[in-house]
Amino acid sequence: MHEGDLIHPNHDLHEKLQQIYALRRTRSKVNWDRDHFLRLLSDFGNPHLSLPPVIHVAGTNGKGSVIAMMRSIYEAQGYKVHVYTSPHLIRVNERIVLAGEQISDDYLSDLIDQALVYADDKPLSFFEMMTAIAFKAFSNVPADIVLLEVGMGGRLDCTNVIENPIACVINRISMDHTDFLGDTIEKIALEKAGIMKADVPCFCGKQDVEVTPVLVRHATCVGAELIDDWGIDDCDDHVQFHYGNDSITLPFPSLSGEHQVQNAGLALATIYGVRKVFSVSKDALAQGLDKIDWPGRLQKLDSSAFDVSDWCEIFLDCGHNDSAGEALAAHFSGYKNRVYMILGMLKTKNIERFLRPMRPVVEEIYLISLKDDESYSATDVEGAIVCHDVFEMVRMIHEKDEKACILIAGSAYLAGDVLGYIACTTTSD
Repeated sequence: MHEGDLIHPNHDLHEKLQQIYALRRTRSKVNWDRDHFLRLLSDFGNPHLSLPPVIHVAGTNGKGSVIAMMRSIYEAQGYKVHVYTSPHLIRVNERIVLAGEQISDDYLSDLIDQALVYADDKPLSFFEMMTAIAFKAFSNVPADIVLLEVGMGGRLDCTNVIENPIACVINRISMDHTDFLGDTIEKIALEKAGIMKADVPCFCGKQDVEVTPVLVRHATCVGAELIDDWGIDDCDDHVQFHYGNDSITLPFPSLSGEHQVQNAGLALATIYGVRKVFSVSKDALAQGLDKIDWPGRLQKLDSSAFDVSDWCEIFLDCGHNDSAGEALAAHFSGYKNRVYMILGMLKTKNIERFLRPMRPVVEEIYLISLKDDESYSATDVEGAIVCHDVFEMVRMIHEKDEKACILIAGSAYLAGDVLGYIACTTTSD
């Protein structure tokens, strides 16, 4: 949680978010204080015990994309869907979706008031407070299903109080949050595996060879069913999805990038795996994949927002770890035009792991400092060029290469700043 997350156009909400932020522990090796968090839930009436059926999603990369795909498909089928994700890009309301709509300012404000009274100045993190608020809202508003994203890790994440989800999902695991989750991929995998529950199917994304044995051992230990024998093939103008004896032809997911095909496969595997509870037609699968809404993930931006010509392609992505770097490099490798990257990243991330696969792909790297946070500067990265303003830098790149492909990446905070500025500019126009 960073101070940039507190910005909100509603002044009352902005002040209340600051009050939540003031409660935080200065540093903790876990993402929650179990006793204080459970007491907060108890004061709220234990809403986590009266939710619609929950699908609990963990992993390092693609958690949000998988949830966005499942949401789109379930809503295409006509189900009402609650969603909890993090971080947000522009407004904190994005984190809590109630039956298809972001939580309103008034309702969020009321729930924050209650949470602050119950917290009674206890050192609860922003994420703990927002999770309790989400559970309370989910228990009050009717819906068919809850799609619940882990904040960090899994075993010690405060979302892991859901005892009987209908499914668990673990997407690809890579090196991230090493200060909290461990300094090896095996240690991180064990933390992510902590969401597994006895007799609950756990759908697994494609993993590195070091990760799968950890997940298999933990599934056996807790009595969970690990499901990773699904498949999805890129067939030029469509994808072919395989699950057990079933095979189905579907359109490409509307999110850009080859990695989104694998994310779609995991979303489809989960939906197929729970179809006895939530049936979904082929038409809904196709319609859902075609209309996914998940900003900041290889999102192509309108060049006119930057006052440059249509020849210039501009992409926005939140990726910041090694797997994200690999996915972006695969997408832009051999791209028809030269690729330039404007990068902003917090020092809590390993920038060199992200850049290693990207360096052969990009022509130049421009490094920008993020507001209100400790972030990398150009002096920290070999060969990087100082950038003070994203929009000005896009125009400068366009002036020297009008057919440039420009990737803005490295942080959800940078993505939020860019999208927020574009939204404000569009509204004022």
